[in-house]
Amino acid sequence: MKQKQHNALQSINEEKVKELVRKRLKEMSATGGGAGAGHFTPGEGAQYVAPYAFNPKKGAKGAQNIYYYKLGWKPVDVKKLHKQSKTVDHVDLWKKKLKEEQSQYVDLLNIQEPALKQFIGNRVGDFDKIEDKLNVLLPLLKKSKETTMEYYKTSPDFQVKYSTDLAIDYLDDLITLFKEKQ
Repeated sequence: MKQKQHNALQSINEEKVKELVRKRLKEMSATGGGAGAGHFTPGEGAQYVAPYAFNPKKGAKGAQNIYYYKLGWKPVDVKKLHKQSKTVDHVDLWKKKLKEEQSQYVDLLNIQEPALKQFIGNRVGDFDKIEDKLNVLLPLLKKSKETTMEYYKTSPDFQVKYSTDLAIDYLDDLITLFKEKQ
């Protein structure tokens, strides 16, 4: 029996075996299977995900030890990419550009009086301030909703966590203020 096994092993192509092993290992790493494959299921025990799994420096941007850099990915130079674009016209809508357009708008009005120019520029600029405040409000609103839901889950009662009635009244007033008059 041993001689038969020995002869069978001698006839195996070593390169073919290596290729089969590589293929199997590649499949295992792609699917996350194999020994030591980590996972957790929500709801079972304490869940902990390493906060610095890909970069030990919290908040670091562009660090060379991030895993995807090791895989060959590189950060993109966005300005260069936009200039090279042939099919899509890129319009940058960031605040700096909007403020430049706002000052160009005021200049195009051909107003000579500096106080009036400043007044009009401030009035138009106030819309950007309102938009910024609304952008700050949205995440706060979401967090408040989650907090309220968590509160009622643990202790359902008639207590009001946030005054949504007052907020709705304020928002209705704002909508009325900015509606076009007919």
